[in-house]
Amino acid sequence: MSWNLLGHTWAENLLRTHIANNEARHAYLFTGAPGVGRRSLALAFASALNCTQPQQPGDYCENCRICRHTQRMQLPDLSVVAPESEGGSIKVAQVRELQRALSLTPYEARYRVALLLNFQLANASAQNALLKTLEEAPEKVILLLTADAADSLLPLFIRGKNRTGDLGISQPFQWHAV
Repeated sequence: MSWNLLGHTWAENLLRTHIANNEARHAYLFTGAPGVGRRSLALAFASALNCTQPQQPGDYCENCRICRHTQRMQLPDLSVVAPESEGGSIKVAQVRELQRALSLTPYEARYRVALLLNFQLANASAQNALLKTLEEAPEKVILLLTADAADSLLPLFIRGKNRTGDLGISQPFQWHAV
């Protein structure tokens, strides 16, 4: 079953393979221009990671409670961090609250998933606060970050010791495993 995302077949196939082979990384960075589907791809991936009734590994059913609530961003095991206001930034307090939530075991899903939207808008303190979590992610936690471009984040963020590579495709969307 397709994730019904236009233009991201290669990324969908790669992420599905990670799930099917039990090789999901602890963090992913989805980069690209606004409107290309970074958040949609991240939510589809989160659904596939936690779906209770997939037709095959790497799929998601869209009908189970976890899939429905993930797509609406209302799953207890999904934490969403974004700027609190239009034109605002992601602040260190938001990252610290996220870290507290991620320290808990998953409530009903297989993984606790953190979706950090437009992370290029995080101030330097917030980005620095998340670095330790990226380097030493708790078990059963997967971080999904979206940003306009990888170079809009602190250099250490992308070149940290846990960087596992990227696909090297620049248009219109890039995917990076962190």
